[in-house]
Amino acid sequence: MKKPFTSRILGVNTAVTNMQETVNLIVSQINNLEGKFISLSNVYTMVMSDKDEEYRNIQNAAFLTLPEGNLLTMIQRLRGYRGAEQITGPDLMEALWKSTENTDISHYFYGGSQETMEALKKNLLLKYPGMKIAGMEEASGSQITQEDDRRTVKRINESGAAVVWVGLDVLKQEKWMYEHQDSIHSLMLGVGAGMNYHTGIVGRASGWLRNHDQGWLYRLMQNPKESWTRYAKVNAKFLLRSVKDAFAWKKHVHSDRKNLLIYAHYYYPDVASTGQILTELAEGLNDTFHTTVICTVPSYTGKIPQHYRKHKYYFENIGGVDVLRIRIPEFRKNFALSRIFNILSYFFSAILATFRVEHQDYVFTISQPPMLGGMLGVIGKRIKKAKLIYNIQDFNPEQIQAVKFTHNKLLLEAMMMLDKYSCTQADRVIVVGRDMIGTLKKRFDTLPPYAYINNWIDEKEIIPLSPDNEQVMRFKQQYGLQDKLVIMYSGNIGLYYDLLNIMKIIEGFRDQEEVVFAFIGEGSMLEELQVYREKKQLFNVVFIPYQDKDKLVYSLNAGDIHFVVNAKGIKGVSVPSKLYGVMAAGKPVLGILEEGSEARLIVEESGCGISVEPGDYEAIEALIRTFVTMKQDCLTEMGDKGRDYLVRHLTKDVSISKYRDEILSCITNKTLRQ
Repeated sequence: MKKPFTSRILGVNTAVTNMQETVNLIVSQINNLEGKFISLSNVYTMVMSDKDEEYRNIQNAAFLTLPEGNLLTMIQRLRGYRGAEQITGPDLMEALWKSTENTDISHYFYGGSQETMEALKKNLLLKYPGMKIAGMEEASGSQITQEDDRRTVKRINESGAAVVWVGLDVLKQEKWMYEHQDSIHSLMLGVGAGMNYHTGIVGRASGWLRNHDQGWLYRLMQNPKESWTRYAKVNAKFLLRSVKDAFAWKKHVHSDRKNLLIYAHYYYPDVASTGQILTELAEGLNDTFHTTVICTVPSYTGKIPQHYRKHKYYFENIGGVDVLRIRIPEFRKNFALSRIFNILSYFFSAILATFRVEHQDYVFTISQPPMLGGMLGVIGKRIKKAKLIYNIQDFNPEQIQAVKFTHNKLLLEAMMMLDKYSCTQADRVIVVGRDMIGTLKKRFDTLPPYAYINNWIDEKEIIPLSPDNEQVMRFKQQYGLQDKLVIMYSGNIGLYYDLLNIMKIIEGFRDQEEVVFAFIGEGSMLEELQVYREKKQLFNVVFIPYQDKDKLVYSLNAGDIHFVVNAKGIKGVSVPSKLYGVMAAGKPVLGILEEGSEARLIVEESGCGISVEPGDYEAIEALIRTFVTMKQDCLTEMGDKGRDYLVRHLTKDVSISKYRDEILSCITNKTLRQ
């Protein structure tokens, strides 16, 4: 069961959850929660966290920080978390006791006075006769010495308790739990005076008042002078400081780092190549910038996981990067209107989400979705009054024209006008290939500030593996690739790769049982290729689903030879990122690439393969036959050359360092040519 999402309020990552989800999480994960602690935060502790960095860091170190105040959940709901619920300490205690009664989960109580402990034990035994109480210990009166504390820790651990309820003063109990993470072998929950409500001595608001977030009214009537002072002062401070938090994600930052906002249609864990690139870029830049990403919930396949279907927005921190996810509708990849609606939903939702992040110094966007990605960056630049970096992964409408997707002149002209405008508004345009600079020059007589930086693969994650590697062999066996020469295509099975015509060429190899053609991935052309395979009964063609990032190293190494393909006319428009993965795995490249294109230049400069022109189908067939008959020594030599070239010129660290320099140079408008 996953942890709930968090919403940052006055610097504290506060869980967005409800009572049932919280109890289910604790009970199901109790064996994995040893040494962790859960904090319950209210208006007072939030105000303290806002001005006390040490206390704020302690709260953020908790396994969960739960919203005990109704003002906190009000802010969460204003942000779009419609199901956010208040969780009070006394209610959580009662719910967890009910769920663990007559189980092996035992409880230890630490805090309060001797009188409190005796009354609590009496009530618990009456109300929950099947509950296992491992121990009770007061913690009031004189100052607790180090020796007293050591003995307490020893008693808790010897009791075998799974849960320790800590009832100390607010601020003190969070610090105590934080300091005992390595010494106490139980889950700790800080409930402050919450134990008192279960002694029968202290009264509580009725269930109706609590269920309608009106518990404060009962407390006001019971102690009007003290409660009114607290509500008037502390709540007013909280509201004044958190007005911005109601609509924005605020983070406590150091003045030595600028803020960077990245728009990413797809982001981890989505498997889209641009999503993987942007994930690694955001994490790689986070040492230099405070990086925030606005992206969709995971949805690259068209389906949205159940975990992301509840709220309008989701806040996560992944690899140190703040990620603001926006909910979009599901879509069908082979249904154009469905995809268009999905893209427009992302575009407009991302604009609204921009108002929910704080001041930004830089805005970074890519050319996905086509045209709208660039325009999103321009709008973000205006909203945040920031410098804009526009990373063009694919030129459009040039790419659309190359594959003859549409001949609508009015549409193409409108697309060109929009994307050229995005380029002119950018403080830096970054392309991913040398050939793309030529396309930029065709667009403009006076070039905008630009640079080119290659994409990359993490050469530490994708490495050459032995053919008899256990995981590689298992992958081959799973898909019937063992004892075959595997010619592989791994990547997006889309419009821009001329794959149907390549499939027709493969038909000429149907009788070569020792050769298998493996297509790994998904895309708009997949169904058409599958239909063609069945129609022609091409039994040596295998379709394999997308592989998760942690399995990519095995799938790439399962191929003996790899297609790296672009359709005719894609030169200067796009660079196939799959090339970098093939080179990292030390595999030879069967290139179908235009002369002078970035990918072909790399293949030729490195000596990692052989390329022919797209559309020259006789040459493509001849090249496949050349590779099929090539000696293993030659294939190995090509693969080794590719790996060596990549390690020297195309590593993740090299490219991210170049991005860092280009972004920083925008302040002075100094262009660093690569």
